[in-house]
Amino acid sequence: MTTLDRPRPGEDTDHADGTAGIGLGRWALAAVLAGAGAVHVAMAPSHFGESTAEGLGFLVAAWLQLGLGVAVLLRPSRSVWGAAIAVSAAAVAAWLVSRTMGLPFGAHAGHAESVTIVDGLTVAIEGAAAVLASALLFGLPRGVGRFRSDRLALCSVVGVVALVSMALAAPEARGHAENAHGDHGLDPATTSDHHHGTTDLNGHEVKGVKAQDVAHETEPDKPLDPATRDKLAQELVAAREVAMKYPTVADATRAGYFLVGGGFGPGAGAHYIGGGFRGGGGFDPAKPPTLIYDGVSPTSRVVGLMYLGMGAEGAPEGFAGPNDHWHRHSGVCTKGADVIFPVDADVTEARCKAKGGNFIATTTWMVHAWVVPGWESPAGVFSHENPNLRCADGTFDTDDIGRCEGT
Repeated sequence: MTTLDRPRPGEDTDHADGTAGIGLGRWALAAVLAGAGAVHVAMAPSHFGESTAEGLGFLVAAWLQLGLGVAVLLRPSRSVWGAAIAVSAAAVAAWLVSRTMGLPFGAHAGHAESVTIVDGLTVAIEGAAAVLASALLFGLPRGVGRFRSDRLALCSVVGVVALVSMALAAPEARGHAENAHGDHGLDPATTSDHHHGTTDLNGHEVKGVKAQDVAHETEPDKPLDPATRDKLAQELVAAREVAMKYPTVADATRAGYFLVGGGFGPGAGAHYIGGGFRGGGGFDPAKPPTLIYDGVSPTSRVVGLMYLGMGAEGAPEGFAGPNDHWHRHSGVCTKGADVIFPVDADVTEARCKAKGGNFIATTTWMVHAWVVPGWESPAGVFSHENPNLRCADGTFDTDDIGRCEGT
């Protein structure tokens, strides 16, 4: 074969006699591009449910990959190989950013996602596409393009179909976007003043917990001057006296308090709201809007209080001194008095409304006060969670909405 007869970079041949055809390289590249595009099409609705920007990104990637897959077979050229390299490399780079530091846009901006089998297989396919396109652009190894397409093309196509089927059939594919955003980036070392609860009271990772505006909750209490300490002591005594007026859930319900949040949660207790919640006005330690109990039965015992900062832009002035740790929650979905998704689990308004819920983007300010004798929190009187509040089996194991398993 003369120099002019040899395949140039970007070309492959199908037959030993040198006649042009669709060789193994092009079939394999078309298959991996179409496979990646198919996954993006299938996962786009899930991502639209979490973020419009993410859903659009998935559709754009899908149509680029599917279109290039067709072009590889029907309009092969160096520009097609280059476009396939660029699109595949961009998809892999976007995946790396989303799994390390989070994408810079969308509802989950800066929110690093977890790796699942779906995206793991997809990014592997995209990496293979970049390699194959590079080989076609710069020249396939001698002889590779000469394999007959009718013998090996089917193997490459079937292999990609099998991988894509595995990805789409995996349990993680059901609610893929929710799963990826639900349990990512929860490294306790990154917990700051604006994040808490990345691990539960057993030290297990908690999925999707991200509270807003936690006012130095993880810092040790600061020393108080004598006058501030005396004032705080008086306020805590007043708060405890109110709590002891309602020693059981039965006492609270008779006084007009009612259960909110769906029930008992380890570390947080069961919240019954009423009293000062209706009266409004400024902060008064003797008018707690919420009583906290160690269960929801009529005989469950009072363990603490919760106060609300209604309408405050910043953390309100509450108890004397700087150690009352006010916080807010984001993405809360309620139905009546129940919470139908875990608090701080990045629930979108669309998902909440689809379940018939009422979406609260950001709650009012709140602070716990563990003032009942025998129920003092080891984490501090104003700690967000009280490790003494456990499930009936003595653990902190919860279901998908943060309630004790089996309750």
